[in-house]
Amino acid sequence: MRARSRRTVRSSSPTLGFVMALPALALMVVFLIWPIITAADYSTTSASGFGDMERVGGSNFARALSDPALYAAFGRNIVFAVVVVFFSIAIGFVIAYFLYLRVAGWRVLQLLVMIPYIMPLVVTALLWQFMLEPENGLVNTALRSAGLGALAGPWLTGEGTALGSVSLVQIWVTVPFAMLLIFGAMIGLPGEVLEAAKLDGAGHVTTMFRVVLPMVRPTIVLVAFILTVQLFRSFDLVYLLTHGGPVGATTIATLYVFIQGFVNNEYGYANALG
Repeated sequence: MRARSRRTVRSSSPTLGFVMALPALALMVVFLIWPIITAADYSTTSASGFGDMERVGGSNFARALSDPALYAAFGRNIVFAVVVVFFSIAIGFVIAYFLYLRVAGWRVLQLLVMIPYIMPLVVTALLWQFMLEPENGLVNTALRSAGLGALAGPWLTGEGTALGSVSLVQIWVTVPFAMLLIFGAMIGLPGEVLEAAKLDGAGHVTTMFRVVLPMVRPTIVLVAFILTVQLFRSFDLVYLLTHGGPVGATTIATLYVFIQGFVNNEYGYANALG
């Protein structure tokens, strides 16, 4: 009897597992596979979101390959990603090392660094828009008070400064994430290696760059990869800060797709871009 019951359970377990996986499979089909199929279908049409649409074959894809605005948006995205990844990791690494050394006030530092990470992006955008406002913003007011009024400028509304300003805000948001992962890697470092460096007379700077940095390099590579993927998918913060302006100066790839679909009402072309 026991052997028969065991055989019954074993023979029915694959079926049971499939049945239990059905809800997850259904959700994946509804929210992942079906939207992809629908987007692929719309990408071959002249859909605008209104009225009738016509089949245009691969003309949307041909247009995308010859669209200079798309290449310009990708170029901005590359600059944006490289700048944000480099400075986020560099600043995050230094802060993580300070926390690792338990410098005076390290708990307060840890709390302050985490504020941008837990702050809603809408609040972050509003805060920085207030700080970078050309006339009465905190940054320009401080520069004028310090006698550096020549440096004051339209940070988010100037064609030459907008992308750099958006990158600065994104770095402020991203540093805590980089710091957390790098700090977690530092905690796992073998203490005897650091003790040996200390006995050899290595200072904090030498230890940081000659001992700690090589040992946490795999984590830094992982952080760089994650941030790069996130930044090429970034949309919300850039949109909230500048809406892609001025004159397209901060229109990165995802924002360009959004503008084509929901501003220019070229829904079919936007799906081809996506």
